[in-house]
Amino acid sequence: MQTLTRPQPARLSAEQKARFEEDGYLVVKGVLSPEACAHYLERIDGLDRRHRDAKGLGGEEFVEIRNAVEKEPEFLGLLDYPTSFPLVAELMGANIQLCTSHTMVRPPQPKDTDAKYKRIGWHRDGCAEVQPVHGTYPWIYTKIGYFLTDLSKPGMGNLRVIPGSHKKADCPKTPAGAIDPEGAVEVCVEAGDAVIFQQRLWHAVGPNVSDVTRKNIYVGYCFRWVKPLDYLTPSPELLARATPVQRQLLGEHVSEMTFWLPKETELPLRGWLRDHTNSKTAVACACV
Repeated sequence: MQTLTRPQPARLSAEQKARFEEDGYLVVKGVLSPEACAHYLERIDGLDRRHRDAKGLGGEEFVEIRNAVEKEPEFLGLLDYPTSFPLVAELMGANIQLCTSHTMVRPPQPKDTDAKYKRIGWHRDGCAEVQPVHGTYPWIYTKIGYFLTDLSKPGMGNLRVIPGSHKKADCPKTPAGAIDPEGAVEVCVEAGDAVIFQQRLWHAVGPNVSDVTRKNIYVGYCFRWVKPLDYLTPSPELLARATPVQRQLLGEHVSEMTFWLPKETELPLRGWLRDHTNSKTAVACACV
């Protein structure tokens, strides 16, 4: 049962759309209220504590937990969170579903950690076997990163990105003596902010030499004809808790062709998105 008050749905602005297309990512301020941050922090802490106890890990270890929405059903509300998810739906269209959900707890590292250190090196998300077309890789899925702790200064284990790198297939080169490739930026955000980025954007994570444990959750969405990354099918218990739109996002289907040629009744997000955008063309399926 969702215990948070749901805010009004956001609308994608022309400026946001242009920024996402040009840079490959978008920062959205204040997506989660302080109440929502506290709510999801409590769930991440509980999930993290159970994982550390089960694995015998100390508090100083970095922990990432995949398929988080199945392991902590309170995260179900993030699948279609009104201040963030509608932006992804407007960018990708209605025929999408959950691709991945994973929490990250990144404790501080020693202050003398090398500035070049990367807990996660420069990479694109997704399958490395996809072949480039016209010098770039296809856009397959989009992530929302919900940041629940303050990362408003560099050196806090911030997400690092290279704006515009989604347009090129080649791995960006780091000049001799440099910490990062040319053009790389650390994304500094406050608790409650979100970062939306497509999987082909080159990104990395540097050291956390602050006094703050970075805590966040990523929720990613792929087109429905792409297999999800960290689960095959959701549990019946999770589906029973979900709304029609959430069930679509969890991969519920009634026929073999629904992923490519969905009927109106099989794609509740289509109707919602049409009403939300007041547009008949924004969500039309071009292949029927």
